[in-house]
Amino acid sequence: MEMSKLVSIITPCYNGEKLITRLLDSILKQSYPRIEMFVIDDGSTDKTGEIVKSYISRFEQKGYSLQYIYQENAGQSVAINRGLKLFQGDYLVWPDSDDFYRTDDAIEQMVTVLEQSDDSVSMVRCQGYYLDEETLKPVGKFQVNEYNQDKVDLFEDCLWGEYGFWYVPGDYMAKSQKIMACIPDKDIYTEKNAGQNWQLMLPLLYKHKCLTIQEYLYNVLVRKASHSRGQYSTFEQKCAKYQAYENTIRITLRKMVNIPESERERYLKRLTLYYKEVKFSVCIEEWKCIEARNLYKELKNNPLFSVSKSMIVKYYCSYLPLGNIILKSLAKIKRIVR
Repeated sequence: MEMSKLVSIITPCYNGEKLITRLLDSILKQSYPRIEMFVIDDGSTDKTGEIVKSYISRFEQKGYSLQYIYQENAGQSVAINRGLKLFQGDYLVWPDSDDFYRTDDAIEQMVTVLEQSDDSVSMVRCQGYYLDEETLKPVGKFQVNEYNQDKVDLFEDCLWGEYGFWYVPGDYMAKSQKIMACIPDKDIYTEKNAGQNWQLMLPLLYKHKCLTIQEYLYNVLVRKASHSRGQYSTFEQKCAKYQAYENTIRITLRKMVNIPESERERYLKRLTLYYKEVKFSVCIEEWKCIEARNLYKELKNNPLFSVSKSMIVKYYCSYLPLGNIILKSLAKIKRIVR
């Protein structure tokens, strides 16, 4: 294969001084000869900028390019959106700063698959490992199984998080021409808690195929003290998170240029129900009885309403004498145990 196409890498980073070196080192080891990388520093207060800048000359020696761009803290989606305006490559990947490529030919393998694909394909992905933060030993995998190993139509899997779909950004590579066709202004919905994957993946997966390389080419670090664990611990924080998710998908669906209006509205209607179900489950898990009852009144007559039996049992427990007091006490015990 002639390896003349340019691969662009966009990486948002926040306080990544201890971790981003693994990603940068894994890129420097790649066998693929043409790479440009943009690290968008999302308002770091540590030495992230100093460390990234120290790699610029090393990238140049390899024949690659590396740009460091600083912005005030605004979230990953804003950082990715900024990078979208800058990249010039034929292919795009957008890895997180704490993850890294497992093999030296990961990018080459993905480019090869896309080069050999037809116009129906917009992306390729690979399998990978989840690694323990301290030992870097595998603690899990993201992979296809016997039921979906040949599946290439992943739009609804991505939309609803079904059939083992994984949202690991660094192990997806997209064709730039498809990005221009599906996101012509290279502008995605931005919200601090929204992330960036639905905004890129949904337009690219709609009516396009995503191929899977069934090799383990990528590593994801499992961080015990990650920012998101503390950020989304209370009922209010969880509700805000899921509201951000719903906003992201809803606006992304509305912005998609290649979907019939009737189909768009069908998905939007299902989306409303889906996130009411999610919020109902959160209310039950957090023992918010009044909020759960209000949602249940809205949901119970909908034939598509579906939550686990255990959630329904907990819901009806709230109607027992002193049920609210018992459930609130259990909630306090649960928080203490945490």
